[in-house]
Amino acid sequence: MILITEYIEAEALAWLRQRVECYYGPNLYKRPQAIHTYLAQATGLIVRNRTKVTEELLQGAKKLRVVGRLGAGLDNLDRAALARRHIRAVYAPGYNANAVAELCLLYMLAFNRRLQQADEETRAGVWRREALAGKELRGQVVGIVGLGAIGERLATICQALDCQVITTDRGPYRGVQQLPLAELLAAADFVSIHIPLTPATKNYLGAAELALMKPTAVLINTARGGVVDEDALYEALRTKRIAGAALDVRQQEPSSPNDRFHALDNVILTPHLGGWTIEAQQATSQAVVADVWRVLQGENPLHPVPTSTI
Repeated sequence: MILITEYIEAEALAWLRQRVECYYGPNLYKRPQAIHTYLAQATGLIVRNRTKVTEELLQGAKKLRVVGRLGAGLDNLDRAALARRHIRAVYAPGYNANAVAELCLLYMLAFNRRLQQADEETRAGVWRREALAGKELRGQVVGIVGLGAIGERLATICQALDCQVITTDRGPYRGVQQLPLAELLAAADFVSIHIPLTPATKNYLGAAELALMKPTAVLINTARGGVVDEDALYEALRTKRIAGAALDVRQQEPSSPNDRFHALDNVILTPHLGGWTIEAQQATSQAVVADVWRVLQGENPLHPVPTSTI
């Protein structure tokens, strides 16, 4: 039996159900005790980011052979605990890259063209075309922190719009300049974060790093909330130390209804929408169920969680 504790795309679920019994509870992540009960009989587990696959959760999972992560982030998997139990883990790296990169582009355009303010004023009957003159992306500097699949896709899009792209990553990326983090922060008009959340990257951008950014710069985080010190970011936004931020991910998800960021007029907030397009969800779900099935059949998966990070 395969236990699925969060949303999975319908066609991928149907494909898997043709091959093996599945128990699907899209909100099961809210009921840890129920997960424990079902896991006792499960040979496979498929999750997103809200189900925490911990040492405690795995203790009763005596039959479990494989965990499938519907996405690329791995911070909710205790990979050491999985390795100790010889449980394989598979994921879907890169399948949401275009979706996330497009969202980053949307944020950039929204800030440059003052989209939120223009919409609010027009709805209120205020017509101030001259006062809302914006900027073009052409010629602006986009700093990408983490040039993996998403970062590379964003770089390609930005280069097509004649932006100058800089990154902290080394590697032969055509037309992309590699700089130390401090220099990137000082030069960029937009800083877009694309690094995983690990103990080494927690609060990777704090007060000292934000202080290096230009007062006209905008921070974009579609990676994980924990890589940015939210206290420091709030102060930087409140005091206009930086021009703005677009936050698709937060340290606490869902964020609180009384979230202090709600009162700021220089931040765009979205509910972890980066990979949530029809196309990305189809591709991610299909890749993961296929790899889960491969493992259960004794075959090697196409996208195993790298053993070097376990």
